[in-house]
Order: sequence, then structure tokens, then C-alpha cells
Amino acid sequence: MAELGEIRERLENLAVIEHLIRSMRAMSAIRWRKARNSLEAVQRYAARVQEQLSISVSYRTRLVRSAGSTGHISSNRIALVVVASDHGLCGPFNSVLFHTADVYIDRWQSEGKSVRVIALGEFARRYYVAKKGESDILWTQRFPLTHVVSFIEARDVWSKIEQLYQQENLDQLYVIYNYFISFGSYRQRLVRLLPPELKPVNLARDEAPILGGRAIELQQFLLFEHLALQLYLALVESMVSEQGARLQAMDAAKANIDERTAELQRAYHIARQEGITEEMLEIASGAGALGNASSSLAAHG
Repeated sequence: MAELGEIRERLENLAVIEHLIRSMRAMSAIRWRKARNSLEAVQRYAARVQEQLSISVSYRTRLVRSAGSTGHISSNRIALVVVASDHGLCGPFNSVLFHTADVYIDRWQSEGKSVRVIALGEFARRYYVAKKGESDILWTQRFPLTHVVSFIEARDVWSKIEQLYQQENLDQLYVIYNYFISFGSYRQRLVRLLPPELKPVNLARDEAPILGGRAIELQQFLLFEHLALQLYLALVESMVSEQGARLQAMDAAKANIDERTAELQRAYHIARQEGITEEMLEIASGAGALGNASSSLAAHG
């Protein structure tokens, strides 16, 4: 009977774990939907801002008669923003991202370039502190798990990153994150933030867009907005991918719990049946022994 008690205790523990998994999955589903809705909105806004910035840059470039001349971009000092998660239980979400980031870092370093890391997310901070030490991390920032990062928060983060970019006299700034494809599917994407990558816009010779102010002022505003939006887009894409990965991990855990529960229930019923059979055999043996004793007494009586 001790075995029955042990199996019953394991089943009770699995029931508690299953309840926790269901709760975590429900929360991840809510956050996934919120992040997915935010992603659709920010993608539209980011595309519009980028379009307006490209028009502004093209118009100003034409005015100074230097169209198509971007100059040589130095890239000896690079900073890489790694967008990971603050919490685990999301499968290979972080490990695959870090592996891809390390491939880029190793390639840049093999070319004689200096690479510093800006870690967004607690898992990124832990990984790169253990791998490279505090000296290779420019800055780190955690994000709340309870809600999708707002654009205001992203603007504040970008202001800090831009300040570090200027203080450290960096040449290029990249961001790497898990890009959302579909539910449970994502891949790693590397985007250059500074100098910004803009698609050229061909303006007619006599075409002058309505700027509503000086071209340089509008360009500076749109540039900040564009870069903050690119970072915000990376954060939201990462959040959608993270919650989708966590949902998959919770589904896999639930399937394992169900399988283990079924095995323990079978073992419980087998052990219980064996106990009942053993008791019946003991009763039958006792009855047989009692009958033999009664017959012996009668024979000697």
C-alpha cells in the first residue's frame, strides 16, 4: 500500500503543475494577442514614417546637389543591440538568438573590428556577462512581462542608446531580434540602425514636397522617430515571437503532463488491483487453513 500512496502523491503533484501550466498558457495567450495587435499598428506607422523620411532626405540631398553620395562609412567600432527575453520557459527562443548574434560578432571581430553589446532583456545580460564580462556590455535594460512595451518606453530606450552611440564614438549600430513569421514560427533578423538604411525616393526635377517647415528640422524629427520606431518594432516583434514560443512550450509541457498522468493512473490501477488480489489470496488462504483446523479437531473429537 506504500506504493499506492506514493503514486497518489505524484498524481496530486502533477495536477498542481498542470494547473500552473494552464495559467501560464492563458497569460501568454493574452500577451500574444496584445503584442500581435500592436505589431500590426506599428508596422503601418513605421512604413509611413520611413516613407516621409526618405522623401525628406531625397529632397534635401537634391537641394545641396549631392544626390547619391553617401560617403565612406567607417565600421571599426560596432555596437550590437540584442533583444532577448526577461523570462524563460520559451524553448530555444533565446539560445538560437544568441548563437546567431555570436556568429555576427565573431565575423566582425575576425575582421579586426571592436564589438560592444547592448543587452535588452535579462537573459541577454546573463548570457553576455557570463560569456564576455561586464566590460563588453555597454548597457542593459529589463522589460515588464505584464504588458507590451509602449512606444513611449521605446523612445526613452532609444534616447539612451543614441546617447551611448555618440559618447562611445561608435561607427555602426545594429539590432538583432527574433522576427515574427507566424504563430510559433520566427527567425533571427539583423538590422542596421546607424547609419540608417533608407530606400531612395526618385523625385521629379520640379517636384517639391510640402514639408511644413525647414527641411533639416523635419528630417531630424523624422530620423529620430524612424530609429525609435525601428527599435520599437524589434521589441514588439520579439515579444510576439517570445509569447508564441512560450505558448508552444506550454502546450508541449501539457502534453508531457497528460502522458505522465496516464502512465501513473495505469500504474495506480495495476497496483491497486494487485493489492486487492493479494488480499483475496490471503483471505482464501486463511479460510482454507481455518477449515483444515476445524476438520482436524472434529477427527480427534
